[in-house]
Amino acid sequence: MNTYLLLLRDRLDANAPSPAEISPEDMQQIIDAYHSWSANLAKQDLLLDGKKLTDGEGRVLTSGPGGIDVKDGPFTETKEVVGGFYLIRAESFEHAVKLCEDHPHHQFGSIEIRGIDSLGDQPE
Repeated sequence: MNTYLLLLRDRLDANAPSPAEISPEDMQQIIDAYHSWSANLAKQDLLLDGKKLTDGEGRVLTSGPGGIDVKDGPFTETKEVVGGFYLIRAESFEHAVKLCEDHPHHQFGSIEIRGIDSLGDQPE
């Protein structure tokens, strides 16, 4: 089994629903759909972790001549921001894609799937 990182990117364009436009009841249904998707993977022992990231917070670090430059982020001029992540197990990229086909996040943005390279793993 391989490990994959799923990056949930939220759309910030005019086509994306804003949180203010979503009723509390609809928001609860959305949250329940995310939890249901996660629970389904957990039942199959395929979910390693998953979290929503804090809205409106973040820092971008870059190296420059004076050392590390720290800027606030994510920036409002971006069209997408990473809103959450999952670590999952899957047999292949194709299997990871299949597992994500019914993820409720598709209505709010995109899901990027990245394989985790085990070369850097430390022996236990």
